[in-house]
Amino acid sequence: MGEQVHLYLSPHLDDAILSCGGLIHAQRQAGEQVGVLTLCAGSPAPNTLSALARRYESAWGESGDAMALRRTENAAVLSGWGVQGWECDTPDSIYRTRGGAPYYEVRTDLFGEPPLADAASLLPIWEEWLGCLAGGLPGIVLYAPLGVGGHVDHELARRLGQRMSERGWRAWFYEDYPYVELEADGVRAAHARFGACRWSTRTVPIDVQAKIEALRGYQTQLGRVFGCDKDLVRRVKGFTAETACAISRRERLRRTLAPCDRRLRLWRRFLGFHAHAERIWTRL
Repeated sequence: MGEQVHLYLSPHLDDAILSCGGLIHAQRQAGEQVGVLTLCAGSPAPNTLSALARRYESAWGESGDAMALRRTENAAVLSGWGVQGWECDTPDSIYRTRGGAPYYEVRTDLFGEPPLADAASLLPIWEEWLGCLAGGLPGIVLYAPLGVGGHVDHELARRLGQRMSERGWRAWFYEDYPYVELEADGVRAAHARFGACRWSTRTVPIDVQAKIEALRGYQTQLGRVFGCDKDLVRRVKGFTAETACAISRRERLRRTLAPCDRRLRLWRRFLGFHAHAERIWTRL
């Protein structure tokens, strides 16, 4: 094992694999140490679910302690790759309350500015977690979300990553999937939240099939995120092939020659793919 640990900040119990599953798999295949700290992994207090939380849990298709099931799914995926997992007991944003009232009452609230009280209560707790982990691990390379899409939990995790970067931690920022697939200008908008700075990017070839198999381990989330397994495969392969255009001449040429997106999808469907990749960013 190397002397450094690649530590991923995952807002929820599937985000690290959704966004960086290929990179994590490549690091483990190379014998490197990898850990995932899930920030919003806590269960809500009994009998406190808001209408929004009930709708989410209904979409997950499970009754009882839905978060316990999600923790089990995530632990199985991570352990299957030999990745160390840690979990903060912070509840997901859909569960968080102040004075008995939910911070986020409707879905659009989840994509607005986090309330000051929510941010002020969580960031110090998460920093303490990181400090404790840093005391027991060799040199840490931190991976945090860029905050593409603006989900409040991703935005708070982004702020944590930015704080640690400004305090001298080695930090990379990953593109939040699936939001980055859905927002054409999402990366630029996410960069703007950091203020004025220059960026360097790294595009990493991945084993897309390994990533897809890992994502299938999150059964509670597949329907909500992808709809069905067929769309999971189509979307993940298509997006990672687009990302690979930066490093694969053959994928880039195919993109150049395709007269339209529909033709490109047909070519990839019947002729296969040349490469797949994920992309991460660091501030200069």
